[in-house]
Amino acid sequence: MLKRRQVLLAVGASVSGLSLPPLAQTADSSLKGTPIENIKLTHLTVNKNAPVVFYSPSVSPQAVLDIFKAVGLPVQGKVGLKVVFGNQRDRAKMIDPALLKPIADELHATLIESNYMDSARSNAAAHLATAKSLGYDKVAPIDILDAEKEIAIPVHNSYHLKNFITGSHLADYDTLVSIVRFKGHNLQRYSGATKNLSICLGTARGACQVHSAGEVTDYYHPSSPKETSESMADAVSAALDYKKGRWVFINIINALKPVDGCSGTADRPDLGIVASTDPIAADRAALDIVYGLTSDPELRKEWEREHSVDVLDYAERKGLGSKVYRLQKID
Repeated sequence: MLKRRQVLLAVGASVSGLSLPPLAQTADSSLKGTPIENIKLTHLTVNKNAPVVFYSPSVSPQAVLDIFKAVGLPVQGKVGLKVVFGNQRDRAKMIDPALLKPIADELHATLIESNYMDSARSNAAAHLATAKSLGYDKVAPIDILDAEKEIAIPVHNSYHLKNFITGSHLADYDTLVSIVRFKGHNLQRYSGATKNLSICLGTARGACQVHSAGEVTDYYHPSSPKETSESMADAVSAALDYKKGRWVFINIINALKPVDGCSGTADRPDLGIVASTDPIAADRAALDIVYGLTSDPELRKEWEREHSVDVLDYAERKGLGSKVYRLQKID
C-alpha cells in the first residue's frame, strides 16, 4: 500500500509563474537513502500553491503502476498510454516494454502512438510491425492514432501554430497517460512529457509543423531553436486543451548511457520515477534530477542550453504548468 507523508495539493491543480523563488536544495529527510538524496533540486519549493510531483525511488513495473495511483487522477472510459516505440536502431534508448505491463493490465489500456518520418514508423503497417518487433504487442493492444486519418486540433493564444495535426483516434480516449523513458542527454532535445505531447503526438505532418514553426507540413524544414521550442509549447497546449484534465505524466529515469557530445557526462544509474498532472513540473523535476548529477553549475547551464530546456519557459508563459514544484516521495 502506498503511504503519503503529508496532505498535498488537490489532484490536477497547477500554478504557473509562481513568484516565490525555488529552494536550491533537496527536499526533507524523506529522500534520505534514495538515489537522489544528494542531488540539488533547483526548482523545488515549499510553496503550497505549487503542483505536486510524486517521486518513486525505485524503477520497476510495479512502481510505474504505484506512482500512477499516487497521482490520483480518476480513471474514466477508454485509457491510452502514450508511448514512443522508436525503432531497432534506437532500441537501447527506448522504454522497456516490461515496465508497462502492470499499468496496462490494471487500466485495461491501449498503447497509443503516431506515425513519424523514419521508414520504420512512416505508416501504420510499418509502425505496428516495428512495435511488435520490439515486444510492445505483448504488453497491450496497440493503436496507431493516424492509421485512418488526421485531425487538426486548435491552438489558442499561439506563438506560431494555429492548429496541431495528430491522429483521429486520439478522440477515442478518455484517460491519457504519457509514459516516457526520460532522456536529458542522448537526443538533440531533451525527451520528456513536452516532447511526447508535441513532436511525438503529432503525425509526420504534425512533427513537420512543430519543427518549422508552422511553415510547412509535408517535409522537414527546421526553424530556429527558439521557434521550435515555442511551437512545441503550442502543440502541448493543444493536446492539454483537447483532453482537458485527463492527462497524467510519468517520466521514468532509469539507467542510461549518455551518447551525445556534452562534456562531463557519465553513465547514469537508476534514479527513480516522477509523475504529476502538471507536465511542466514533471519535466522540470526530471531535469533537476538528471542534470543534478553534476555539482558544477556552469556545466549544468551548458547542458540545459544544449538540450533546449527553454521549452519549459515558453510553456509556463502560456499557463500550461509550473517549473517550480513540491516533491512527494511514495513508498
